[in-house]
Amino acid sequence: MKIIQDSAEHHFLTMLDRLKGESAGWIGMHFALADRLEHADIISLPVHIPGKLHKLQRESEALAQDLGNGAAAFERSSAMVYVFADGDIILLAAPKNETERDGFNTLFTDMAARVGPGLSFQANLAKEIYAYQKIADSKILSARRMKAYGDMADTNRTHSIGLRRERRAEGMVLLVEDDRFTAAFAANILNKDYELIHAKTGEDAVIAYIEHAPDVALLDIHLPGMSGIDTLTCLRKIDPDSAVFMLSVDTVKQNIVASSENGALGFLKKPFAKDRLLAAIASSPHMRGRKGSA
Repeated sequence: MKIIQDSAEHHFLTMLDRLKGESAGWIGMHFALADRLEHADIISLPVHIPGKLHKLQRESEALAQDLGNGAAAFERSSAMVYVFADGDIILLAAPKNETERDGFNTLFTDMAARVGPGLSFQANLAKEIYAYQKIADSKILSARRMKAYGDMADTNRTHSIGLRRERRAEGMVLLVEDDRFTAAFAANILNKDYELIHAKTGEDAVIAYIEHAPDVALLDIHLPGMSGIDTLTCLRKIDPDSAVFMLSVDTVKQNIVASSENGALGFLKKPFAKDRLLAAIASSPHMRGRKGSA
């Protein structure tokens, strides 16, 4: 029996690929501790983020250890317990007989009672291997979210965002867009006059924002993983002076209102015209007097 924590997301993805086509007899147990995390609560006070994440990780590691101890009773089951960066735990095992299957069912029941209702799921991998592959993809993205939260807690870096921005000579734009055609269109317009940073997810947008301190961010509302609105709340939390424009193919009133209420400077409907894009960027207070600004 193995407990896998270092790069668990990648080991899990690789293991599932090995099992593809050979998953008969394998079972999975998923304990979704990450579902207890509330984005608004986590980022409410960035200085408290490490403590909140450490508490979750301690609970996750303790549960994984007990799960591993329970699985160790079945020496031939090839059991593996994955402890993911977001606190989730997954056990994969191949019970060798009916007695072992019953034992794992009992173990799942005991652990599920400990975790609480609605957070525990059991699967027959022969039937749900593709669902577990989707989980693997989501865990890799969740690991980036945990890094983003961790970076938000680094107050030395976040407090220097404004200073680093002021000391830069040329304008910089952070484009957060997962659609490659929209990203390519925007890049063709912006690359001539601005330094362009591109992120495809909200998680990577937060990381990139802290790293580069851009003058303006163009942020798609509909993103994989962390939503555009959740990403906006992160950017505004670490940099109250941030200049963010939301992007969307639709103009749902709820999205526009939420963008405004959370501090976005404006809203651009996709596909956007070149002049509207440039005008929005030039309106950023951080772009005044910089190359490419009006």
